[in-house]
Amino acid sequence: MKVIAIANQKGGCGKTVTAVNLAGALAGMDKKVLFLDIDPQAHATSAFGIKLAEPLDSSFAIFNAFLNQESLDICSLMRNKYNNLIVIGSHISLSTIEQKMAGIKNAVLALSIALTSNDFIDFDYVIIDTPPNLGFLTLNAMHAARNLIVPLDISFFSLNGVSQIQNILEISNNMGFKKPAVNFLITLFDKRSNFAKNFLEKVKDSLGDKLFNTVIRSNIKLREAAALGKVIFEHMPSANGAKDYAALVEEMEPRLKGKPINLKQPVPVDPAKDRSHILFKIYAPEAKFVHLAGSFNNWKLNESFLMEKDRNGLWIKKMPLSEGTYYYKFVVDGEWRHDPENKLIENDRVGGINSILSVKNN
Repeated sequence: MKVIAIANQKGGCGKTVTAVNLAGALAGMDKKVLFLDIDPQAHATSAFGIKLAEPLDSSFAIFNAFLNQESLDICSLMRNKYNNLIVIGSHISLSTIEQKMAGIKNAVLALSIALTSNDFIDFDYVIIDTPPNLGFLTLNAMHAARNLIVPLDISFFSLNGVSQIQNILEISNNMGFKKPAVNFLITLFDKRSNFAKNFLEKVKDSLGDKLFNTVIRSNIKLREAAALGKVIFEHMPSANGAKDYAALVEEMEPRLKGKPINLKQPVPVDPAKDRSHILFKIYAPEAKFVHLAGSFNNWKLNESFLMEKDRNGLWIKKMPLSEGTYYYKFVVDGEWRHDPENKLIENDRVGGINSILSVKNN
């Protein structure tokens, strides 16, 4: 699963339009996409034609669950927009979350931790739309993302955010967080304008290979599509906006080059089904090695059950398990531990504790 955040502190730079249509293009190329709107303005949510009256039906619920240390049925937040595109929308209540989570340990990792849920296993991409600032919510997205796309409209004001984003990423890196790969995207480009042409050349000289070759042209059809609650590939697939975002996907993922975009209406699918692939996880940032051991592998420690560490200190391992009951532990640098997030436990035969997992395949 590749997590891509779209961010710029400047509004009106094509951030949300880019996020929405990038997700639409990937979904139309048969990739399973989750769109996550964490902008309290909820413009992306509206651009998908979705309206959420209750905060706990939106991405607000993810942060609220972290704050209150509560379990969360993430699938209940998901709305099918197209056959391969599922949306978790936003709500104005998100604007209060930074103040509520001030001083909470690891609050900046709330989104990263949420995305390790088993409910996200089958997605190829997660696209995150962020607020037009570099505050708490945007930092959550940056820490969760493998890739960060920064849209730049034809304005020197939009360049002001470039150095600030780079500074924030450097500070985060110095604190032990890995930086996402950053790329910049020119948007709202008018090729008839000499100013726009000169601006583009200066940006190329400044950003080099971090700047996408693809340029998103000014196109009224993009705004029309958003107003109608559609992505451009549904509203006007022959428009320049559709061609440009298709080209962006092909530049990002060359293996998709030439693949037609075919958006289909959603079929009745319950995203909570098919949980045979289980994601095990434990937070151990100082550990050098973590193994998963249990009744499913006769409690053996070998390379096949060595867990992978993400940049935030979370160790993860995905396993396909058939229906049944399993007992397991994590082995952190040789120390056997039960799962601190799993309340189902039993005493083992040597005075320790086993965690218990019940798998039911629908």
